[in-house]
Amino acid sequence: MLDASAIILASRPDSLRRCLLSLERASPKPAEILVVLNGKDAECAAVAGEFATDLPGLAVLRGAPRSLGGARNRAVATARGSWLCFLDDDVTVPPEYFAVLEEKLRAHPEAIAIGGPNLTPAPSPVFERCVGHILGSPFAAGRRGRRYAGHADDTWTDDGGLILCNLCLSAEALRAAGLGFDEDLIRNEENLLLQRLFRSGHRALHAPALFVFHERRSTLLAFVRQCFLSGQGRAEMTVKLPGSLTLTHLLPLTPAVGVLGTLLHPAVFLPCVAGYGTLAFGHALWLGLRHGESAAAVWWLAWLMPAGHLGYAAGLLAGFGGALCRCRA
Repeated sequence: MLDASAIILASRPDSLRRCLLSLERASPKPAEILVVLNGKDAECAAVAGEFATDLPGLAVLRGAPRSLGGARNRAVATARGSWLCFLDDDVTVPPEYFAVLEEKLRAHPEAIAIGGPNLTPAPSPVFERCVGHILGSPFAAGRRGRRYAGHADDTWTDDGGLILCNLCLSAEALRAAGLGFDEDLIRNEENLLLQRLFRSGHRALHAPALFVFHERRSTLLAFVRQCFLSGQGRAEMTVKLPGSLTLTHLLPLTPAVGVLGTLLHPAVFLPCVAGYGTLAFGHALWLGLRHGESAAAVWWLAWLMPAGHLGYAAGLLAGFGGALCRCRA
């Protein structure tokens, strides 16, 4: 077994069952699997119990803080592995996942963090496939699309190329730096942690062969909420570490500014909004052709990019607004 602890925050029983089934099929397996109950505790604990025999390193952590960062810190304090492999309960790993991890650790001993893309499962419904296409598009998601589409080769990366549903961290590096996950952030806790590690001179690797399959949001509202929380987390992270914000994080504000500007000065901003809409539709056609999707998929793709940008922009503004209100209070 690999000297690693797989850490899973669990709140979705059906997804957790699929995740644990994939770990059961993995070879080699991690020495330890920690299921941290973070919602629907009784149901998730029952699912974990189904795998007690076939996954002997499985343990259930109860009573962890409800914040994402707090729950993960509880697992970090408990874990015995030299590597901490963070997986979401709605991901599945291919059978060779931990063999690839061992290979990358031998090839890149200087890395203190290794992660890879999270891919859309092949049999997903059309809407979920479209969400995956948008998240992995450099035009729609910028550099963060590498978290979903992956780099072509092993690449040293910043936090923009890594995501917590598929991230392995050195336990020794975390303890030596005295760092953990921020327990106040609504999202982006891994980004803040990685940025702080980078400032100490550490390096992180994106390895495209170290991929997982990640279930996508199944409704437009759920997708917009995902984007909103991502924007809010980025804003809250920026307040804690101002130098972490870049221009690319602000680009999704563009359509929001255009919509608001059209209400005040339609003659000036309406052509900009029309131009953005044309680009969104052209981008949808390109993605549809590239991935061999149907006309129905192109329709969804045309709406998903502006919906995601507006959701992210709203979250960004909400995050900064909340921080400002707290400062004034």
